[in-house]
Amino acid sequence: MAVVSQALNLVYFDITKVGSSTLKETLWELDHGTPFKGRGIVRIGNNLRWRLARAKLAAPRNIHEQDGYRTQKFGLTEVPDGYASFTLTRDPAARIKSAWRDKIHGNQFRWRGEEMDIENEGLPMNPDFGEFIDHFYDYRAVSRPVRVHTTPYSWHLGEDIVFFDRVFKIEEIGEMTKFLSERLRRPFPMRHENRSVVNLREDRLTARQIDRLLQITEPDYVLLGDMYDIGAAQEMLAA
Repeated sequence: MAVVSQALNLVYFDITKVGSSTLKETLWELDHGTPFKGRGIVRIGNNLRWRLARAKLAAPRNIHEQDGYRTQKFGLTEVPDGYASFTLTRDPAARIKSAWRDKIHGNQFRWRGEEMDIENEGLPMNPDFGEFIDHFYDYRAVSRPVRVHTTPYSWHLGEDIVFFDRVFKIEEIGEMTKFLSERLRRPFPMRHENRSVVNLREDRLTARQIDRLLQITEPDYVLLGDMYDIGAAQEMLAA
């Protein structure tokens, strides 16, 4: 579900692992007049509340669980008259690597109660990047966080990005901030992105694994057209 912001007369189509939590929480504050309670020590409490919410014992507090802020397949939200649509993208291979670093590890699997599923499939609980790419679809089959954070771009954006009035790159975040500030008629209060967990796992890939990663993400590069160069991504991964 895209986020409809009345404060900006904009509709934001979110993509997992591309700054969506930060943008949604900022849009929440602009439209509700109060910060979304989900950072620092409060976030710990809200994570507990989120667990209770999954058991239907409390209302959800994760921003992605809120009505109007959920991440859903493209096509379920219409753009109202007079509103513009926008999205924020990221190099597809870098997005997969970010998902691996932040979401594909033992702590995440245990927190989600998925450790038995992972172990029963014979998958490493803390895979290095190469192991994750080797078993990419196996992890997606048994873990919801993996599926949610590695969904193809077409799931989020449809089959043609000409639908959007503006498409920004997270690598050039200043362009988006400038656009949103102009819509808001004051500086857009963009917060820092969520910090990644400290990662001590091996992140280098073999030539075969690089080819596999680029095969997995090739549809994303095709959809995004000349925004990203798959050849440049291959060189970066091989460096």
